[in-house]
Amino acid sequence: MSVTLFLKCAGWCLLGGCLAQPSQAQAVPPVTIPQSEHRVVQSKVAGHPYDVYVHLPAGYSPAATASYPVLYVVDGDNDFAPTLEYLGLLMAEYHIPEPLVVAIGDGGPIGSPGNQRTRDFTPTATADRPGSGGAPAFLGFIEQELFPLIEKNYRADPARRTYYGYSLGGLFGAYVLFSKPTLFQNILLGSPALGYDSGQLFELEKAYHATHAALPVHVFMEVGALEPPSQQQPYQRLATLLQSGRYQGLDLHSLVLAHATHLTGKPDTMLKALGWAYTSPHATF
Repeated sequence: MSVTLFLKCAGWCLLGGCLAQPSQAQAVPPVTIPQSEHRVVQSKVAGHPYDVYVHLPAGYSPAATASYPVLYVVDGDNDFAPTLEYLGLLMAEYHIPEPLVVAIGDGGPIGSPGNQRTRDFTPTATADRPGSGGAPAFLGFIEQELFPLIEKNYRADPARRTYYGYSLGGLFGAYVLFSKPTLFQNILLGSPALGYDSGQLFELEKAYHATHAALPVHVFMEVGALEPPSQQQPYQRLATLLQSGRYQGLDLHSLVLAHATHLTGKPDTMLKALGWAYTSPHATF
């Protein structure tokens, strides 16, 4: 099933230098994203349905034997199309290998009534965010249901998985980092909301460190230089912990993005994170 973006037509045309409304409404055909599919996956683990958008690399053929790296992106209702745009730029300029892209939707675009990112991306429940604390169930869906689905139906390489998330999606990525880091080769954290629930994520890091000497994963972290202290201070705390040498096997790139707020840093962060993850040796932009 093709992924379809519906474009709204205002119904105006330019005639003789003036705007005029056409006498009859014209049907506007849908615009599709080539090589893309949309699945609705009902999770037994999490108990919720998820929209899953899949983009196949150029020249992909089920009959071939080559396998592909897989990029998993949360906030998929917003970030599926931008991901493909930035990957296209990186492939053209830096000749990075094209991954198979799997974007996970969460009930609708950010800010829409049905969006459930607060439920799924938060490791703990708080009274001011009803329904929060669903990160363990969401991770269970990804590990136990989504990975098998993708790796059964597509030529996906389980040794080359990458995670990308921004803001609360970055918080969930940090939760994955200290829960089951070996699920991914790369974990990319855009402006992670590490101050959530008074910084409970750091308790998870503390518990992980008590029983693990190694953290064998490539980690990209970013925060905007113009973000408030509530965002920057927890970020710097985690960056300092990871830079201290307390973990063996960790490959870390930490970036403070100049002139960027939490909002304006989002597109630049995705481009830089994907470029870092898919260039070898890692390139910085």
